[in-house]
Amino acid sequence: MWFRPTALGRASGALAHVGCALGCAGRALSRANSVVQRSGATVGQVLEKAHSRQELSADDAEVLFRAAGSELGALQQAADALRKEAVGEEVTYVVNRNINFTNVCVKRCGFCAFSRTGRDQEGYFLPLEEVLRRVQEAKELGATEICVQAGLAPNMAPALYEDIARAIKAEHPELHLHAFSPEEVLWGARRNNVPLEDYLARLKAAGVDSLPGTSAEILDDKLRAQVAKGRLSVEEWVAVVSTAHRLGLPTTSTMMFGFCESPRQLANHMVLLREIQKKAEASDVVGFTEFVPLGFVASEAPMWKRAGALQVRPGPTGVEVLKAHAVARLVLNPLLPGGIRNLQVSWVKEGFKMAQLMLTAGANDLGGTLMNESISTAAGAGHGQLAAPKDLRRLAWELGRGCAQRSTSYERLKSFACPGTDWDRIEAETKGALDQVDVARFGSFQELVASPDYRFKGSGNRKGKGPMAGSSRGYSTARAATVSDQSADLSIGDRVVTYSPSFTLVPTYECFNVCSYCNFRKDVTREGADWMSEQQARRKLESLVGTGVEEILVMSGEVHPRARNRAAWVSMAEKVCSTALELGFLPHTNIGPLGRSEMARLKEVNASMGLMLEQTVALAVHDFAPSKEPSMRMAQLRQAGELKVPFTTGLLLGIGETTCQRLEALDALAEVAEEFGHVQEVILQPHSLGSSQKLRDPADVAASLPEVVAAARKRLPPGVRIQVPPNLILHHTRGAEILRECLANGARDLGGISPRDEVNPDFAFPVLEELRKLLTEEGYILQSRLPVTLDTTRRHDASRHSAWERQGRPLHGRPLHGRISGASIDR
Repeated sequence: MWFRPTALGRASGALAHVGCALGCAGRALSRANSVVQRSGATVGQVLEKAHSRQELSADDAEVLFRAAGSELGALQQAADALRKEAVGEEVTYVVNRNINFTNVCVKRCGFCAFSRTGRDQEGYFLPLEEVLRRVQEAKELGATEICVQAGLAPNMAPALYEDIARAIKAEHPELHLHAFSPEEVLWGARRNNVPLEDYLARLKAAGVDSLPGTSAEILDDKLRAQVAKGRLSVEEWVAVVSTAHRLGLPTTSTMMFGFCESPRQLANHMVLLREIQKKAEASDVVGFTEFVPLGFVASEAPMWKRAGALQVRPGPTGVEVLKAHAVARLVLNPLLPGGIRNLQVSWVKEGFKMAQLMLTAGANDLGGTLMNESISTAAGAGHGQLAAPKDLRRLAWELGRGCAQRSTSYERLKSFACPGTDWDRIEAETKGALDQVDVARFGSFQELVASPDYRFKGSGNRKGKGPMAGSSRGYSTARAATVSDQSADLSIGDRVVTYSPSFTLVPTYECFNVCSYCNFRKDVTREGADWMSEQQARRKLESLVGTGVEEILVMSGEVHPRARNRAAWVSMAEKVCSTALELGFLPHTNIGPLGRSEMARLKEVNASMGLMLEQTVALAVHDFAPSKEPSMRMAQLRQAGELKVPFTTGLLLGIGETTCQRLEALDALAEVAEEFGHVQEVILQPHSLGSSQKLRDPADVAASLPEVVAAARKRLPPGVRIQVPPNLILHHTRGAEILRECLANGARDLGGISPRDEVNPDFAFPVLEELRKLLTEEGYILQSRLPVTLDTTRRHDASRHSAWERQGRPLHGRPLHGRISGASIDR
């Protein structure tokens, strides 16, 4: 049965005979000239406090984290003595398998080398049949636990997590399903638009038995914002685990250390976990089953590889690893209220040697066999992806201690006494199937991201389907029919039309370009005079929380590349995006051409980015708009591809171009989309007269839009969505008919729908329910999407463009008509 900390916490005299080790260590250090910390205590005094069974404060923990020299030995001895008294000598492990079913994620955490974008060639997604095959294989090898965690897939089918859980439990009800981090739980609740508690109850009903307490890193919002913009907040993490506890879903707890955190932040993290555990005890529920300190693995982590203002260290030292485990044992004392009984050391982070040493510094658990460890491996950990049970047992035996295979809930399943001198015989008798398996059987993360078999980019991968919005294809089990079930029928899936619930935030309307058709820009007055302040942006974004907005479109007038306030302009956009991420939105920035370093910087705080190509020929409407130079805009698209930025672009129609030039522009977009695979949508926007425009083009552009859509669908890779703006179509006298023809010709996206179209303020967006009704009457299903989309059909046939000599030859042998180089943004 589950261990309940309250029972042991009430045990009388539990520390009475630990006095020798704890007391001697404490008294020795009391005599030492230890440095006095903010609490005024020394390391020795804090250890004396632990010995007398007093709760250690954050100040006390900080003192211990600053231990040095001979203090370290005393700290280790004290933690080991408490471990022995509280949980005994037996070392435990669980036979489990990790299944990280996708590495595609909408977030860009600085410490994560595992995640990829939905447009990345290394993005993968395991279909259900492969997930179930891995579960079956694990069971045959003796696993009792399946751990499922993954990236946050864009446009994830709302029922995806429930479908995975239900399918695993349907075939293997006896296996413990340890699945979905707090970050994933919030993502699932958000995709389903349901309260957190309701969603957790649904996961439990689907078969989830416990939750990993990952996504914690350091529970300090300021630090989290530095290393992982957009990561769930401390409050949100606490809400997920506390609600899970209340619903009877135990969780683990974790802490990442060794990157740029302070001793105080480590101390506060542990004390916060203790407070959460106290609340679980008060409700007589399990709460945290274990605490796992996780050393930062730096070598492939983005925040380590790129230089920046944040001073990142290359992971913890051996001394820091010792302190993390020993201090955790004393602060999270299981003999006191709020304690956590089991302290796990991560062999995949620290290696077997350090793991064995931590068994003498407070740890009592070696974690799982894992079989398919991917996340630490991706970050550069070199300790393998599988720990055979025989190797874990030996780590304990070499210390003269017994070992036990446990369940996820820490029930002893098999015990293995220390064999003394007869090691060979005992090892032969205890050897199981997993001890004899060749690790190459499981493949590796490197092989998986290099293989074409499970490509996320394009749902028609060789061995399965991706997690398309509105389709849990391959993941549905016996349950009531939903839209996601129905859209497993391709004929219905093909009728889905998407839009993004968005809000356009404009930091400034000032622009150095003067396009004759523009209703957006304002003249530059005094540098920065009309810029939105950071406080104004935050207030506006905070007012949008809970309104259903998913995407924040950050749109701005352009600042000249050589302007003195150019850097401040980019910083302003970055801050707005960071605030949006912090509040749970996904930013999409479109502020004009950017230098390579500027684009790379903004990529870190954006789900996707965009820039309209408009046309590939120089037109009179751009005579006073230097950054609309066509070759510059095309260079931006290529730069985005090289940086692997999910990108939206498009054409502005009816501004003086010919039909032939429209087709040339479509061919140019098709070429760059095919080469890099990063173009998500191509917007086909009809020029619409507005009150501020100087241009008066009598051509009925909207009426010809369906023809352009048809031409675009023939030319663009199938995975690139064609977007048409409903507000610019439906104002037309034949608006409904034109929209219907555009959809019939292949348009499947309506773009962001927000309270106001900032580019065309004279044309209000249609009321969503009226738009939905119109589409329903035409046989279409209107569904929301995120600003990060994915390919939904097979890969484009590259032979279509084989006649294009891509290396150095212009399209159709005709140059792009560039005129102005003065606004070059190569920086």
